Amino acid sequence: MKKIIMVSTNNTCRSFIAESLLRQLLLDAHQKNIEVISRGLVVLFPEPVHVKAADMVIQKCGIESLDFQSAQLTQEEVEQSDLILTMTEEQKEKILEEYHGYKEIATLNEYASVEGAIIDPYGMEDDDYERCFEQIARLVKKIWEERLGGNEMIGIGSDHGGYALKQAVIKHLEDKGYAVKDYGCYSEESCDYPVYAKAVANAVKDGKVEKGILICGTGIGISITANKIKGIRAALCSDTFSAHATREHNDANILAMGARVVGEGLALDIVDTFLETEFSNDERHIRRINQIED
Repeated sequence: MKKIIMVSTNNTCRSFIAESLLRQLLLDAHQKNIEVISRGLVVLFPEPVHVKAADMVIQKCGIESLDFQSAQLTQEEVEQSDLILTMTEEQKEKILEEYHGYKEIATLNEYASVEGAIIDPYGMEDDDYERCFEQIARLVKKIWEERLGGNEMIGIGSDHGGYALKQAVIKHLEDKGYAVKDYGCYSEESCDYPVYAKAVANAVKDGKVEKGILICGTGIGISITANKIKGIRAALCSDTFSAHATREHNDANILAMGARVVGEGLALDIVDTFLETEFSNDERHIRRINQIED
């Protein structure tokens, strides 16, 4: 699961707004593979969100914030995060100076590729809070659509033996907010699995989809075919442990399954594990993947 931390100075206004907006986008898309929280850099004791920020979020989005309490950013949270987004360049520099172990850090503007900086409305008028809210809303929406999986595309293919399970996987993925490109087959009429394995593998190789899923009766033939395409690392998985390990260690970009080997419930768990597990970026695994490519 990808973990994102929105950071401001006191965690009572801007980072709260950014967290609330992204959290709502995740809920609307039924996206469960991203966790978002907000934290502050100078939080002496927990405080509720600033009333004007809370009112803005309720008015614009209908999001209640009764249980929100500000919290100090910790070193452990930094190490566990995949992405840290600050409201200002100064906040980013403070994290770079005082924390370590972060994977990726940027300002909201920087990550959205938009020039400028977010205004600090503290102590200002209602119009300034509204302007701040609208500014953050535009940036968060842009980041969601372009950087965080709002349009993440999964390519999927099967032969006739995997057709029924493929349809169940497609529905499951779409319910969770993924975009899915179906490369066939399109019925249970007998067909040749290499055709569909090649189509999905080429789509992954060419960057047309983020990852691929292939299903045939056993998953063997369709995974052998996919692995003939240079740059493809298709992993045949019949359990969640293997799905997690192959993403973490092998950076597998295609999941293969056998419809006559795993039931629908297990298959969906395997799919979730595969898509939600990040590659470790460990030097050992990178070296070995490079050897595979060679």
